[in-house]
Amino acid sequence: MTDRANRLSAVSQQDRPTVAAIPWSRSLRVRVAFFLVIAVAAVIGITTYVELRQFERAVEVELREAGRRTAMAVADDLELREGPLRPDDISRHLHEFIDTTPEIHSVSVVTMGPAGPLVWASTAVSLSDEVMVVGSQAIAKRELVWGAQTGTIRRLAVPLLRDGQLFGAVAVSVSFGALDRLRATGRTLALWAMLLAWAILFALIEWLARSQILRPISQIRQTMLEAGEGRVSARVPFTRPDEFGAIAAGLNHMLDQIETLHSSLQRRVADATGEVRARNRELVDMYQQMFRLREELSRAQQLAAVGETASVVAHQVGTPLNLISGHIQVLIEEHGPDSPVTRRLQIAEEQIRKVTATVRSLLARSRTPLEREAVDLATLIRRMCALVQPALETAGISLSLACEEVPGVQADAVQLELALLNVISNALDAMPAGGQLAVSVRASAASVVIEIGDTGTGIAPDLIARVFDPWVTTKAQERGTGLGLSITRSVITEHGGNIGVRSTPGAGSVFTVELPVPAQAGD
Repeated sequence: MTDRANRLSAVSQQDRPTVAAIPWSRSLRVRVAFFLVIAVAAVIGITTYVELRQFERAVEVELREAGRRTAMAVADDLELREGPLRPDDISRHLHEFIDTTPEIHSVSVVTMGPAGPLVWASTAVSLSDEVMVVGSQAIAKRELVWGAQTGTIRRLAVPLLRDGQLFGAVAVSVSFGALDRLRATGRTLALWAMLLAWAILFALIEWLARSQILRPISQIRQTMLEAGEGRVSARVPFTRPDEFGAIAAGLNHMLDQIETLHSSLQRRVADATGEVRARNRELVDMYQQMFRLREELSRAQQLAAVGETASVVAHQVGTPLNLISGHIQVLIEEHGPDSPVTRRLQIAEEQIRKVTATVRSLLARSRTPLEREAVDLATLIRRMCALVQPALETAGISLSLACEEVPGVQADAVQLELALLNVISNALDAMPAGGQLAVSVRASAASVVIEIGDTGTGIAPDLIARVFDPWVTTKAQERGTGLGLSITRSVITEHGGNIGVRSTPGAGSVFTVELPVPAQAGD
């Protein structure tokens, strides 16, 4: 029992669901915080990027506008200047524009010579080819022209008129270095601001998740763990008006129902255990009674065998002894009472009487006297069927019992039950592959009729007339002695009744027992 209990406990522990510890990387609060931080940081990053781009474009537009205004101002000033233009004077004048506008890198005046464009005056120490290219394009197109839109220095040119005639072009080089420094600084600040926002948001969300989500989840998990270990009295210790409160209330309600069901099951198990114990006691009593009946049956069969043997011996020995005794009587009469031979013959006759008495005593001892009492046959039959029920189930035989209320009879209950068990035992042996056993009890005019029928192999016609004779059997030698039905007939006959049988080979047999009802019971 201990090993079986240990195995059941091990299986129960394997099948029981447990709440395992959740790794940090799989924690709901960490994942929620991470995704929230990523989402918020992405929003902040995108917003910052868009604002930086707008600011950079505004600065770029302002620098381009400053270059255009400077070019237009120089062109208007030179166009309105009276007198001839000298390169040296113009170069000094151009420096004044550079000083007033820090974003302007250089200002040059480009004219068209016989060999192509050339720089007529400039504030730059070294001239770039792009200045002449931009200037020649402005001269050719007679409109404002921008050069390449990349790089730190970007150039533009506007046509220059003198006295209504095209004189050349004013080329202005604008420094976009401030824009590049602003872009680099802004992106660095935006990156650090985003990282700082990440850290602050993660800490804030972590704190909120721990206080508002993790703690109630942990308490719910702990309650589930305790309930999973069998402590169904565990409850979630908090109440809240939010979703976690609803979950906790639902879990507590479910645990209340489980605890109620558990208590109910314990009571039912206790009741069922009591019933099983009572049933086991009944079965033990039935088995003990069956054991006693088997002993009585075995003893009865042994006594029957002894009785039959004694009867045969008495018959075989008694007949010669009677003949011998008759001859001795004749010899005594012939020799007379005073003859020595008569004396010897009287001694022999006395020994013959002793042998005869011994044989009769043996016959008397082999017979068990009946102890009659009032017997309720319906109760006896029901008890007998309950005794053989396990054997019937093992053999695959179904039992049909029809028991009416019948008058009581005067009988030896033990001997009568053993006699009927002999009939049922033969029915079981006749149905080795299973079948049906029908037992019925009914009252007739002056007797009680008991019928025991089976669906077995039946009895051969040549044996039907001798089936109740001693030593007659169809069983193997090790399985039967042929005395069971003989004993049954003897017991029934001693009770004043009779027993008969009708059988169909291959279809089964029906044994009918009739027992008389006492006159006072029948009236």
